[in-house]
Amino acid sequence: MSDVEELLVELAEVNHRGAVFLLAYGTTWLVCAVLWRTLRSDRAAMATLFQGMVALPVALVVSAGLGMFDERPGGEAITQLGILISMSQLLVLPLLIVLFARGRYTVVPLVFSVAGAIHFLPYAWLYQSGLYILMPIVIAVGLAITYGTDRVVGEGELMSASGAGRVCALTGAALVAAGCVAVVAPF
Repeated sequence: MSDVEELLVELAEVNHRGAVFLLAYGTTWLVCAVLWRTLRSDRAAMATLFQGMVALPVALVVSAGLGMFDERPGGEAITQLGILISMSQLLVLPLLIVLFARGRYTVVPLVFSVAGAIHFLPYAWLYQSGLYILMPIVIAVGLAITYGTDRVVGEGELMSASGAGRVCALTGAALVAAGCVAVVAPF
């Protein structure tokens, strides 16, 4: 094993293979799935759009509590790489905002989830884990099935509200399942 591979394995162990973040975000996506059943589409879309504002602080506090920021393997370069990878999904925010502003509420979770799935692929290398290849594949195939089988109700909508809720449920369940796997198995 090379020095870089050893460093990445150590980083994955210190970060619990990203489990804290997977579990935090998975939980907020599952909450959004419930909100799509109980709120108007505009409010559920807003909650979905900003669910990360709850998940991120929770994940950071738990990570700090677990000592994940005390000794970071790889120093500043790996930390910067991790930040760049984690920030990559923010590039979809302008599109999500336009979709919301144009009243395309039900497609917000679909686009956001696709961006999230793509965002996870570099973590396969960073954490030396196939989990971050398998999870996005599950999400992508699940999204295709969910979208393909959705019965659009409203004129001009790309998905029904219940379909948007299923997207959130699928995404949340995949993240929570991956988080649980990351805790118990070095996949």
